[in-house]
Amino acid sequence: MSNLAAIRSVAFVTRCYPSAVTPGEFVFVQQFVRAMARQGVACTVVQPVPVHQAVGRLRLPYKTVEESADAATVVILRPTYVSFSARRIFARLGPLNPGLWTFRNFSAAARRAIEAAACRPDAIYGHFLYLGGAAAVRVGTALSIPSFPCAGESDFWTVDAFGIRRATADLAAAAGVLSNSTPLKKMMVAQLGLPADHIGVFPNGTDLRRFCPCDRRAARARFGLPENLFLVAFVGSFCERKGAPRVAAALDGLQGVAGIFAGAGEEAPAGANVLFSRPVAHDDMPWFLSAADAFVLPTLAEGSCNALVEAMACGLPVISSRGEFNDDLLDDRSALRVDPLDIAEIRSAIIRLRDDPLLRQRMAAAALVRAPQFDINERARRVLEFMASRLG
Repeated sequence: MSNLAAIRSVAFVTRCYPSAVTPGEFVFVQQFVRAMARQGVACTVVQPVPVHQAVGRLRLPYKTVEESADAATVVILRPTYVSFSARRIFARLGPLNPGLWTFRNFSAAARRAIEAAACRPDAIYGHFLYLGGAAAVRVGTALSIPSFPCAGESDFWTVDAFGIRRATADLAAAAGVLSNSTPLKKMMVAQLGLPADHIGVFPNGTDLRRFCPCDRRAARARFGLPENLFLVAFVGSFCERKGAPRVAAALDGLQGVAGIFAGAGEEAPAGANVLFSRPVAHDDMPWFLSAADAFVLPTLAEGSCNALVEAMACGLPVISSRGEFNDDLLDDRSALRVDPLDIAEIRSAIIRLRDDPLLRQRMAAAALVRAPQFDINERARRVLEFMASRLG
């Protein structure tokens, strides 16, 4: 039996998974788990829930079974634990850091759930370095199960609540480490001392069976959008890092151009050229993207941006940031790279695409050629191959 065949079941330890109460949060984690299930792997998500949430707004059952139309069945377990929070400011307290108590309780809850599960997993995957990744390593060490933390953060913000020295110790026993970008791998080697050959880089992906170009006229009719405007799409949180207000400012006063924004947050885009600004369900996202002529995301930092992959899969030319964090995803044929803080440069790139239909066509075609590199099912297969290679 090959090592790959030996990985028949995986437990995913994470705080980040959609629920009936928060269906739009961390959908990309759910999509990856389902892709793993489509590889024939028995997938169990262990999502410990703080007690104060479990008795409050969440009230979720301990166990649910998630079945999708493509026969990817996932079991979700939600044990409770006592949380004392985990904030950056607490790291300076050293051994009195309440985040350490939170991490201990989170890990213990995950261990109880895995021990009580119907079958012992062949590997434990932890999403984000904290709490999920470090907890996966702790539980894996206690139960003699190989563990694989995954770094998907735009920087080490989850580590900051615990400190580099603590993270170095907590992650050292991992069988292997997953990173969704080359810059994150470099950071883990330089700052956490992890061996480079223990880290596999797997940029995020999307389900190309669902994310593909839809009829533009039908897509605009679906959202009540006009047919005669050049539409620029933005998808992401309305926050400083993602840059929705910068896109709105770049659009201000442009003739024949409007922005459509899918998301929510405290920094909502505003202006005469903002035509649409509200959350869009993930199932509707291929239609939303297909309604646009271009995609703009002047983000300041990313791990590996799902929105960029989804936009390319729907055949959109992309305007996004210069910066190493985008290099794994974007190339010069499918994207115009800009200074994400330079509104004039963002505006100039939008005008260039508006006024050059041949350039738009070439970039759209290049995006569709590039998108298959980020098929989420292929990503799941390659992740399993990497995990199997580390079992020895």
